[in-house]
Amino acid sequence: MSNIRRIKYLTQEELQNLLRVITKKRDKALFLLAYRHGLRACEVGMLRVEDVDLDRSRIRIDRAKHSQGGEYLMQSDEVKTLKAWLKEKNGKTTALFPSQRGRPISRRMLDYSIKFYGKRADIPVEKRHFHVLRHSIAVHLLEAGADLRFVQDWLGHTNIQSTVIYAHLTNRARDEQAVKLFSSPLIVR
Repeated sequence: MSNIRRIKYLTQEELQNLLRVITKKRDKALFLLAYRHGLRACEVGMLRVEDVDLDRSRIRIDRAKHSQGGEYLMQSDEVKTLKAWLKEKNGKTTALFPSQRGRPISRRMLDYSIKFYGKRADIPVEKRHFHVLRHSIAVHLLEAGADLRFVQDWLGHTNIQSTVIYAHLTNRARDEQAVKLFSSPLIVR
């Protein structure tokens, strides 16, 4: 359970504030995709232009750390943001999110970016690390009512125990059951 204390995630309001302060098209698309698909920093760097199918609203993600990748549905705002970025992007590199030198964006640059934008959005310092986006989507999906198996699949976890940790942070079904049970006349109030 000590791992639970170490997991930091953004509230919905903090995430909205973060996305609001990002003005660069590349960074807007990058952060939105990283959040929505629970991408690790190294997975962002592995994305290629050919992994995106805007006509079908799909993105192919290769996962790291022995996780399961696959093809994932993108939401309309992701497609719109990616279209805007690709229209501006220099076509010399196959990396979806290249650095200024044309190489895939580095973990170091992503760390710098989350700290920069996090400060502008007034995100608490302890939440200004890139992996917070992955934690945030896991928690937000569970808060929205997704079951653990969906979250496991969405994040590419091969072991359900990697997903269960998020259910200890938030569990909509547990909360709904508690409200129902504690309103029962059979429970002492």
